[in-house]
Amino acid sequence: MSFTYKYAPKTLDEVVISSATVRNKLESYIKGGNVQPLILHGYFGAGKTSIADLLPNAIEGKKANVKRLKAIEFNTVYDVAEMFDAPPTFYKLFTIDGQKRNYIVTNEFNFTVKAALAFRDVVDEMQEHTQFIFTTNDLSRIDSGLQDRSICLLVPPATAKDWMPRAKYILQCEGVSMSDAKLYDLMNKQLAVSHSNRKLLEKLEEVVWDVKNPKPNDGGIEAEDFTPVPQAPNLNPLAAMH
Repeated sequence: MSFTYKYAPKTLDEVVISSATVRNKLESYIKGGNVQPLILHGYFGAGKTSIADLLPNAIEGKKANVKRLKAIEFNTVYDVAEMFDAPPTFYKLFTIDGQKRNYIVTNEFNFTVKAALAFRDVVDEMQEHTQFIFTTNDLSRIDSGLQDRSICLLVPPATAKDWMPRAKYILQCEGVSMSDAKLYDLMNKQLAVSHSNRKLLEKLEEVVWDVKNPKPNDGGIEAEDFTPVPQAPNLNPLAAMH
């Protein structure tokens, strides 16, 4: 199984987040003191989608019922009205499944001017009981009125230092050992090429494959760098970090 799926975060604590500001702001939602729409923006692969998908579960303390919208284009007022099939009055009075809030998560959406105005009204009417979470790689594409109503939170790329506990955990699960210094150097070089967490996981998958399927004199990873070890207990150290 691909590492991007096998080691995808299952909880918000497993998302590698480099910024204390981001962690603190997410905590304000989890504790219930913040109900503003949330716009997560930043580089490709920085963890925005993972945060958006897992934040509702963290708020509820269980698997949340979430309405997910992907790559939506609102061209008319009718498009906005059709998307939200329940009257806004419902969302002002009730939540589904006994949840603390309703959740609408969407990534990379576009509006015409009139549709944007209509959507602002929907957000205003539904905000009391509905948590909107948006993700985008380009904040400038988001309607300025929606930005004004929302917390706009930049999710910066993680560093090799941020990734170290997660990477060591992955190698432990795969039965491969490497010194901290060499693992840090490998990740640092990969993150200099691409900020993407996905690409870093692909790199870790590549080196694990090379260790388990060695080729003589291939000029690749040295034996002393990565070493197969007996399968270690499947313990996740990340919970202690957050």
